[in-house]
Amino acid sequence: MTKKISSPKSNGATVTPTVDPKSVARCGIPAPAPKGRNNIKLKLAKNAAELLEANPLPAQAQAILFVLDQLGGSAKQSELIEALDADESPLATVQGATRIVTFYRKKLLEVGFITTGV
Repeated sequence: MTKKISSPKSNGATVTPTVDPKSVARCGIPAPAPKGRNNIKLKLAKNAAELLEANPLPAQAQAILFVLDQLGGSAKQSELIEALDADESPLATVQGATRIVTFYRKKLLEVGFITTGV
């Protein structure tokens, strides 16, 4: 049995617009592509909780992992974004969930928190 991902919390890993509203204009997040990866399935790594202890992430990236865990550990990117945009989502942002997922996806894949598949 794998450990569950806990609800996201700020650990000071980075400054986000939710931590410092003045940083919203200089955050450097690229605009999402008009067509893209919405049908790609994202899967949470079995050791994601252990990786999270070893590699601290900003609260927004933690929210992505938390919601993916709540969705059963795997979901299409479009389903993940829809869940992150919901009112009860733990994602606190002034930007849309699409932009947040676009920004953190590469890092989450590189470190091994998530994998892609069909």
